Amino acid sequence: MENKGRLLDTLNESLKLEYSMIIHYPLINSAIHDTEIKKMVNTLGVVSIKHADTLADAITALGGIPQWDFEPAPEEIDLKKIFLIQMGKEKMALKLHTESANMTADPLLRAKFEQIAQQEKEHIELVDNIIALLDQGKS
Repeated sequence: MENKGRLLDTLNESLKLEYSMIIHYPLINSAIHDTEIKKMVNTLGVVSIKHADTLADAITALGGIPQWDFEPAPEEIDLKKIFLIQMGKEKMALKLHTESANMTADPLLRAKFEQIAQQEKEHIELVDNIIALLDQGKS
């Protein structure tokens, strides 16, 4: 049986993490000139918005209140630094979504959280590819 309070806390932590960069993707994307990197960043942004929507809906369905949070925009657009930070966030998101899946007894919610966790694995690979391209001098 799930501990509803702990699950809601984990979901809200996940929601804040998803939103921590969503608002900054347009600014970051405007600094990117390479079309391949730009496409990957757009994918990250679109999927992160879907994750945030799914989490907010789950929190509401469980009787909680979604807690939104935004980080200030980066003072300087150092793409490699931004994506190294993003890598840490993707790894934390994977951990939190996996924990949420393991905490819930609801098979539908579990499936949603497992799907998001799988997508976070894909995001880790995507961010790794972005960093590799930046290391090659692309931007």
